[in-house]
Amino acid sequence: MPPNRSPAPEAPQLTLSERPADASSRRAAMLVVALSAGIFLALAPLADVPLAQAAWFIPLIQSALIINDLTTAALLFGQLRFNRQSAVVVLAGGYVFAAVMAGIHMLTFPGVFSAGGLLGAGTQTTGYLYVFWHLGTPLAVLAYTALRQRKRKLKRPAPVAIAEALAVAVLLAGGLALLATRGNDLLPPMLDGIRYSSAFNSGRYGQWVVTGLAMVVLWRRRTHSVLDVWLLVMLCDSFFEIALVSIFNAGRYDVGFYAGRVYAVVASSIVLVMLLTEYGKMYRELAGAQETARSEASLRESREVLSLAMHGGRMAAWTRDLEHGTTWWTPEVEELTGWPAVALGASDRFFFDRVHPADRENVRAMMDAEAAPQEEFAVEFRLRHADGRWRWLEARGQALLDEDGALTRLFGVAVDITVHKQSAQATAELEARFRALADGMPQLAWMARPDGWIYWYNRRWYEYTGTTFEQMEGWGWRSVQDPVVLPAVVAQIRRSFETGEDFEMVFPLRGADGEFRPFLTRMLPLKDAEGHVLAWFGTNTDITQQRAEEEALRIADRRKDEFIATLAHELRNPLAPIRTAVELIGRAGPLPPTVVRMREILDRQSRHLTRLVDDLLEVSRITQGKLLLQRSRVSLSECVHDAVHAARPALEAAGHQLVEHTDPEPLYANADATRITQAVVNLLNNASKFTPPGGRIVVSSWREDGKACICVADNGIGIAPEHLHSIFGMFSQVSSARERSHGGLGIGLALVRGFVELHGGTVEARSAGTGQGSEFLIRVPLLQSDAPLAETGRQPARPAMLRRVLVVDDNVDAATSLAALLSHEGHEVRVAHGGEEALMLAFEFEPEAVLLDIGMPGMNGLEVARELRRRMGTGVRLIAVTGWGQAQDRELTREAGFDFHLTKPVGQVEVEPLLATRIRAGVGVAERGAVQRH
Repeated sequence: MPPNRSPAPEAPQLTLSERPADASSRRAAMLVVALSAGIFLALAPLADVPLAQAAWFIPLIQSALIINDLTTAALLFGQLRFNRQSAVVVLAGGYVFAAVMAGIHMLTFPGVFSAGGLLGAGTQTTGYLYVFWHLGTPLAVLAYTALRQRKRKLKRPAPVAIAEALAVAVLLAGGLALLATRGNDLLPPMLDGIRYSSAFNSGRYGQWVVTGLAMVVLWRRRTHSVLDVWLLVMLCDSFFEIALVSIFNAGRYDVGFYAGRVYAVVASSIVLVMLLTEYGKMYRELAGAQETARSEASLRESREVLSLAMHGGRMAAWTRDLEHGTTWWTPEVEELTGWPAVALGASDRFFFDRVHPADRENVRAMMDAEAAPQEEFAVEFRLRHADGRWRWLEARGQALLDEDGALTRLFGVAVDITVHKQSAQATAELEARFRALADGMPQLAWMARPDGWIYWYNRRWYEYTGTTFEQMEGWGWRSVQDPVVLPAVVAQIRRSFETGEDFEMVFPLRGADGEFRPFLTRMLPLKDAEGHVLAWFGTNTDITQQRAEEEALRIADRRKDEFIATLAHELRNPLAPIRTAVELIGRAGPLPPTVVRMREILDRQSRHLTRLVDDLLEVSRITQGKLLLQRSRVSLSECVHDAVHAARPALEAAGHQLVEHTDPEPLYANADATRITQAVVNLLNNASKFTPPGGRIVVSSWREDGKACICVADNGIGIAPEHLHSIFGMFSQVSSARERSHGGLGIGLALVRGFVELHGGTVEARSAGTGQGSEFLIRVPLLQSDAPLAETGRQPARPAMLRRVLVVDDNVDAATSLAALLSHEGHEVRVAHGGEEALMLAFEFEPEAVLLDIGMPGMNGLEVARELRRRMGTGVRLIAVTGWGQAQDRELTREAGFDFHLTKPVGQVEVEPLLATRIRAGVGVAERGAVQRH
C-alpha cells in the first residue's frame, strides 16, 4: 500500500470580516481619521460661505459614488465563496441601496439635467432623498454588527441570498424615491428657495446621530476585523460629510455643499481601496501558500508514484557500499522475498544463504563490482522466498564513482521476473506443441509476417513440394505455383496483406513429383486487441480426391436424371395404349358388370401409375431448378376449391368426411394456379392415405400477416415428433406410414415443399404425436391489392372439328389404340409406324394434324417434323406425342417445328382441344390439365 498522505498546508483566511486587524491596519486607519478630522476642522468655519453653482459637479461626484459603492458591494458579495455570513450580505445590500439612492438623487437634482430634475422632483425631493440615502449605510452597518455578534450563517445558497439582497435594496430605494418625488403633500418642506427650512433639522440631525451610533456600536466590539476598522473610518468620514453638507453650511452651493460631497467620495473610496489592497495582499499570501503546497505535494506525489511503481512492478531499490561491504534495501523488498529489508542488508551471509547455489557466483561478482565502471549491468538469479519457494529476480545496477574516479558504491533495482520466466517456459512448451501439431496435420501450413513475408512452413509442406526453407522463405513459394494462375494468386494475396481481409482461393501447387494438384488455400490474420495484424496463418488443403468425388456425384446425378427420364419414357409407352384401350372400352356401349369393374380397376391403376411418373419427373425438375412457374393473378380460394373437387372421389371412396372452410374474403396471389392446386391435392391424398377409413379431413384457408394460409388437417395416424422435420425429404416415409401406405414413392410432400418454396412461401407439418392426427400448413405471400379478378366466365365447350389425322408411332399398340379412339370421335385417321412411311402417307393423305412420336428407330420424329414443315409449311398441325417430357425435350420439339408437346399417355381429353383449337403464331406445349404456348 502507498504511504499515508501528509496534510496539505492550510490556505490563508480570505474573508476580511473574519481576519483580525493587525497593528499596521489600525495605524493606517487612525492616520486617515486624523487627516480627515484636520481637514474638517479647517473647512467647518467656512462651510456657509456661498459659491457659484456648478452644474457638472453633481453628476461627476455622484457617478463616482455609484461606481465605488457597486464595486464595494461586488467585493463583499465575493467573500461569500469563502464565508457564508449573513452579516456580509446585509452590508453589501446597504452599499447597493446607497448606489441606487445616489443615482436617484442625481436624476432629481434641479438644474443638472433639467431645471426641475428628470424625475419631476418637488422642492423638498432632493433633501429627503439625501436623508434617506445617508441613513441607509449606517443602518446597514448596525445590522452587520448585530449579525456578526450572533454569528448567523446563510441557510440558502449564496446566489439566492445575493439575489434577495439586491431585490430588497432596489425595492426599498425605489419606494423611498417614489415617496420623495410623488409625496409632496405628505412630507413637510425642507427647502425655502436654496436655503434649508426648519423641517430639515429632524432629518439632518437624525442621520448624523444614526451615523455616530453606528460608529459607537462598531467600536465597542471586543475584537475588530480588518473590515470593521475600515468601516469605522468610512463612518467617520460620512459623519464629517453630513456635518459639512447639512449642518454647518447655509444651503446649496456653498463651501459645505461642495466640500461635504468630496468627503462622500472619500468615504465611499476608503472601504473600496481597503478591500482591493487587502484582497491583493491575501491573494499574494494565498499564491505563496499554494506554491509551497504544490511543491510539497509534487515531492510527496513523486515519492508515492515511485512507491506505487515499486509495488506495481514488483521491484525494490538497493544500494551497495563497496567500502564497508554493506547493502541497503528499500522496504518493498519484503513483498518480493518475504524477508525484511533490515535482515537482507544486515549481512552478506544472510543474503547469500538464500540465493540458489547455481547463481551465487554471478551475484557475488556483481556485488563485488566486477562490472566495468559506470557501465550498466544485470544478473538473473533465484532467491528462496520466506515461504520456501524459489523466486526469480533480476538485479540491474550501475556503478558510482567519486571525484578521483574510484568506485564507491553500486545502486540499482531488483525485479521479480518469476511470472516472466514461467510465461517464457509455457510459451516454449506451447510452441513445441504447436509445431508438433502443425507437422502432424494433413494440410500444408505456413505463417507470414504482416507484410506477407513467410517465415515458417510445417513439415508436410517440405514433404509435398520437396523444397527447403531457404528456397521457400519470403516469397519463394511462387516457384511451386502454376505460372498461368500465379499473377491472379499474387494479386489477390497482396490485397489481403494490404487490407487485413481473409484470403481463400483454389489453385494448383507442384509436388515433388512435378505434378500439379489442386489445393484449397485459406489464410487468416492474427490480430491484437486494436485490430492490427500481428501475423498470418495459412493452410493448403489437397482437394484432388474431393474434386474427383464431386465429379463422380455430378456424373451419377446426370445418370440418375437420364435414368428417370428413360424410365418415364418406357413406362409411358405401354401406358398410352392401356389408357386409350380403357377409354375405348368405356365407349363400347353397355358392358357386363364384371367388365365394368375390371375397366374401373384398369382406369384407376393406370391413372395412379401415370401420376407416379409425373410426380417423379416433377421432383427431378425441382431438384435441378428447371421447373418454371406460369404465374398470374389467381384466387387461392379457387385453387383450394379445385383441389377439393379433384380429390373428393378418392376421399369419398375411402369413406372419409371432407370439411371445407374457405375465407370469405378473396385471397389473391401472383402464383401458378396449377402448382398450388397440385400441392393441395397432394396434401389431401396424403391425408387420405394415412387416415383410417371413415376419418375426418378439414381444409381451411384464411389471411394472416399479409399471407394466405392453407391448412389440411386430419385425425389419422399422426407423426412422431422426431419425424416432423424430415417428412418433407425426398422418398421420406416413416415406418408406421409404410405399414399403412396405399402406394407411392414418398415424394408427394417433397413436391408440396418444392411448389410452395418456388412461390416464396413455406410449408410446416404439425402433430401431437403418433395416433393424434396431423396438420400441414402452407403460407404463400398475398398480393397487396385485393381487387377482384375480372369475371371471364367459363368458355363453352368447342364442338369437335372433324379432321384428317395421321398417327405416327413405332409402338403398334399405342398407334393402333390412339387411331381407334380418334376414329371413334369421327376423325379420318391413318397410321404409320416409321419415319419414312409417315412422310409417304403425309404426301398422299395430306393430313390436317399429325400426332408424331419422337423416339423412333431410323428417322426419328424430330427429323420427320422438320421435313413436314419444309414440304407442307404451316398448313399442318404437328403434335408431339412422346414419353420424353423433360424441359430439354420440349425445347427440341419447339425447334423442330411442333405446335404442341404431349406426354404419354394421352386420351381424348388431351387431344381433342388441340385438334379443335385454331393455331396462331408460335408453338404450344400441352401439359396435363392445361394447354400453354411457347
